[in-house]
Amino acid sequence: MAVRATVLQVFAVVVLLGGVAGCEQEAGSSASGATTTASGGQATDKGGQATGKSGDAKAVCAAVDGDIKAILPKVAEAEAIGPPAGHHAVSAAYSAGAAVIYSHITEAGGGPVAGAAKQVADAMGAIADKYVDAMSKPDKAPLNAAIEAFRAACA
Repeated sequence: MAVRATVLQVFAVVVLLGGVAGCEQEAGSSASGATTTASGGQATDKGGQATGKSGDAKAVCAAVDGDIKAILPKVAEAEAIGPPAGHHAVSAAYSAGAAVIYSHITEAGGGPVAGAAKQVADAMGAIADKYVDAMSKPDKAPLNAAIEAFRAACA
């Protein structure tokens, strides 16, 4: 039975990584229409005014926000399955989400946006660890707080 649960968890991670990877935006643009210079310097809006964030930070904001929006519905679907298989699927979804967000953090290199994104990924990883053995749903308040802090850093 443990082998079957492990195989299910690995399969769920592979499926989720494929789905989340398809949601990434192009690194040179964001939903607000900001663009970066070829050297990755200061971002500018459509009128050519500086936005105050480096191109890397804007790209991370757009990519991670898109990942969050893609991961949370998948988690909700997995939660609907119920324990214990559903909990393994939820754990896999959060683990996959954290892995994708960590990949964006390494692209950013540092700064407040990368730090806030790391908090989101860490919170997802912590919930994933708790879901593996839990018979009840772990507290998501730390994840919700991390998401709010991330969005505030991107504002």
